[in-house]
Amino acid sequence: MLTMPLPVRPHRLTEIREDEALAIGRMLAMVWPKPDRGAVERAEQIKRYGVEYSGPIDLAPISYVVWEGEEAAAHALTFERTVATPTGEIPVMALAMVAADPACRGKGYGAAVAQAAFERVDAGDFPFALFQTSHAVQPFYERLGCRLVENRIVNSLSESDPAANPFWDDIVMRYPGGGEWPEGDIDLRGRGY
Repeated sequence: MLTMPLPVRPHRLTEIREDEALAIGRMLAMVWPKPDRGAVERAEQIKRYGVEYSGPIDLAPISYVVWEGEEAAAHALTFERTVATPTGEIPVMALAMVAADPACRGKGYGAAVAQAAFERVDAGDFPFALFQTSHAVQPFYERLGCRLVENRIVNSLSESDPAANPFWDDIVMRYPGGGEWPEGDIDLRGRGY
């Protein structure tokens, strides 16, 4: 039996419409409720990635979204990040804000947006994706071909503690699981995402 692939729509954040950003913001605010980050603030956060981007259009930040009508049912954000390693700099695809509306969980939407995002790596736009997650979600990403990063992660640009891990989740992962991943410290050269 053939199954239809889920309709994941990419949205370049340099061109995202206000209503699209707000729908994504509503879903993200529901999944990760915070008193200072409602739907409007989350939408502004998404749009900021596009406004602040100035590089080549083929590497512009993209939100991958599964839509149910006018509402975002699942979302994944990708953007370029250059990290420093002991052997030099490498561009990576940052993966962030992967979420699915709780009412839509179990439909494969989260996997669909993550796989759509990883296609940027598969297509050669980036050598790797680098992201953080929790212990509970780690097996989800492992099923998609991701692997645990055991390198120490730092932010040399931090004024408070350049040696501290700028990620707040317990697990750092990469996609794909194979390839020539660098040894030694990975310097995000900026805050976690």
